[in-house]
Amino acid sequence: MKIIRMLIDIVMFILMLILMGPHITDNFIHEILGVTTFILFIIHHILNVRYYKTIFKGKYNFTRIFMLVIDIGLFISMLGMMVSSIIISSDVFAFLNIPTSEFGRNLHLASTAWGFFLVAMHICLHLNVLVYKVKNKLKSSNFEYVAYLLLIAVLIYGVYSFIKHKLWEDMFLLTHFKFFDYDQSPILFYLEILSIVILIATITYLIFKFGSRKKAKKSAE
Repeated sequence: MKIIRMLIDIVMFILMLILMGPHITDNFIHEILGVTTFILFIIHHILNVRYYKTIFKGKYNFTRIFMLVIDIGLFISMLGMMVSSIIISSDVFAFLNIPTSEFGRNLHLASTAWGFFLVAMHICLHLNVLVYKVKNKLKSSNFEYVAYLLLIAVLIYGVYSFIKHKLWEDMFLLTHFKFFDYDQSPILFYLEILSIVILIATITYLIFKFGSRKKAKKSAE
């Protein structure tokens, strides 16, 4: 079951990256991939139903609150994407004859941006153990400084990509249209998107670690 959950999460992440480039895929393919992602999202929650049973149990520390806020935000964003996708659909759900509205377009723009942002944070928190193991292995190898230099380079590229794609404008609806560079190489586009994910995940990891240490210090005093 754990392997199945992991495979579903990996496929969902890959689909999320692909869906960030609707100008690269045909609209019909974009909608099909979106529906596939939503189906996997539902399966993901069914397989993790135990998590919901523990929400109102036990004490809440910084770590647990931080993760819960991200999970709730991500769930709301995904619902927003599902609803807005149906409203603005021109292929898969065209038979419903729902008139495309500005509300649907704005909801899709904002929920997609927030969903992307929160997915990156969600991934980081759930890969915390893996990051810890990688860090320990790097410390005992000759590639520690090379790895850190590479990470810094990726983070700088992530900052550049974040500014270039103006993700915050979509998140807070400072713009009502998303413009894409149709002449840009798809590979380069997805590398930029991936670098933004790594940037957000790294910042989340640092916030998570800082908050946990601060809480541990207070408990010790």
